[in-house]
Amino acid sequence: MKRMLILLLFIPIVSYSQITYKDVMSIKSVDTFKKVVIENGYEFNDTDEEGWISYGFNIVRDSIEGNKSSKWSSYNTKDDRFSFSFSRTSLLGNFFGTEDDTSENPYDLIVKDIKEKCKYYKIINYNGTDYVTYSCSESSYKGKIGFMIEEGKGFIRHFPPPTE
Repeated sequence: MKRMLILLLFIPIVSYSQITYKDVMSIKSVDTFKKVVIENGYEFNDTDEEGWISYGFNIVRDSIEGNKSSKWSSYNTKDDRFSFSFSRTSLLGNFFGTEDDTSENPYDLIVKDIKEKCKYYKIINYNGTDYVTYSCSESSYKGKIGFMIEEGKGFIRHFPPPTE
C-alpha cells in the first residue's frame, strides 16, 4: 500500500513536461531552442567559450564533481547545432528495483516518431561515434537529425548542412 501511495505521488513528477518530436522539429534558432527547453522545465546551466549554451532538467549543482541532470540540452550559437541527451532509465524502475521499460522515455518516443515520419539519410560519425541520421520534411532546422545510445543514455543531435 505504501508503494502504491508513493507511486501515485511520483506520477505527476514523471509525466511533467518532456521534449517531444514536435518540439525538436520546431527548433530553427537559438531563440526557438530556448523557448522549447524553458517551456519544458529546463534551467540554464552554462555557456562555454566554444559557443555552447547548456540547459538541464532539475539540475543538481555541484561545484566539485560537476552539475548532474537526467536530461541535458545544448545549442551552439556559432553554427546553430543543437543536441539533447536523456537518461533511458526511469525513476519508478530505480525505486521499485524492476527492469526498466524504456519505451516511454522522451528519447525513445522522439526516435520512434523520427523513424516513422522522416526518411533515413545515412550513418554520420561525429567525434568517433556513429549516429543514424534522418531527413525530416517537417523540420524547421536545416540539415539532418541523428540519434544513438551510449551507456544507458539516448542522444539526439542536429547535423547542419556543411558550410562552403
